[in-house]
Amino acid sequence: MLLSRVANSLYWVGRYLERAENANRHVVVASEFAVELEGITEKIAYKEWQSLIASMPSAKTESVPDVKKVPVGSDEALRYMVSFLVDANNPYSVVSSLGKARENARAVSETITSEITTNLNESHRQLSAVKPSSIKDPGIAQDIASKTHTSILTTLGAVEHTLTRGEGWNYMKIGEALERTQRTLFVLKTRLPGLKEWEKDSENPLYYASWRSLLRSLASQENYRLEHGPKFERDQIIRFLLFHPATPRSVFCGVRRMVGYLNGMSDSGPASQEAKRRLGKLAAQLEFEQDEIVAEDAVMPFLDHAMSELYQVHESVSNPMRLR
Repeated sequence: MLLSRVANSLYWVGRYLERAENANRHVVVASEFAVELEGITEKIAYKEWQSLIASMPSAKTESVPDVKKVPVGSDEALRYMVSFLVDANNPYSVVSSLGKARENARAVSETITSEITTNLNESHRQLSAVKPSSIKDPGIAQDIASKTHTSILTTLGAVEHTLTRGEGWNYMKIGEALERTQRTLFVLKTRLPGLKEWEKDSENPLYYASWRSLLRSLASQENYRLEHGPKFERDQIIRFLLFHPATPRSVFCGVRRMVGYLNGMSDSGPASQEAKRRLGKLAAQLEFEQDEIVAEDAVMPFLDHAMSELYQVHESVSNPMRLR
């Protein structure tokens, strides 16, 4: 059985690595979409950046402008990108998440491989060496984000290819799955109300651009098109992101993964059983109550319900002493 401090640190390594990857990708997608809309409709560009902030509720963005008062052009997009890439004061920035993953990995270096440590250290070193003042335009920021994304994926590859599938693996992977699934729920909750406005104007090119941006921010555009082709339909996209059993960013896939990781842990105390009960019940809803969940006015309450359940699971898993 792992020491509680070791299990906790591995859990947070998984969460922070996933958070860094999510933030990095979301920044790139938001910036590309905002630039695409520049000069067409600043209102939608503004909503794109606001959805990024809303999906990361603890983000601190003092370094970015009040976009309610200024057009969202390339200069403002750049300041958002700098904040979410290299601002150490923003807890949801990529550099902050990589730094926290690195701190937790150092605390349990004896339980992870040198490949994970080396790649994580290098990812953080490269990004933390970038001075915000050196990022002069969105193109430079995009290049930094692209290189950082490759570096993060290399670290995640080291986790997949070098770490023994033991109890420590399960703690790290449940952290990853929880972070990923919560992010999908947050993104859907913040984006769906605005996207609903397009239902009456589905022939507008911005209709497709907005749904494409949502799918790309959740790394699901290619997977969705393989399943449903090039046509974007609201009901299909919602069902895909909530219920698909195999696509990595769907809520159902994430919940099923968490159930598997919990079953791979030796803990069997009351808190562990409670976490399994909540996840099992949520998995059953996602599998057998799909029509009820996507019914008119039912999606948003379900998203709130799912987020509440996952928060309770987090409370148990992030404190291994409670599981025993």
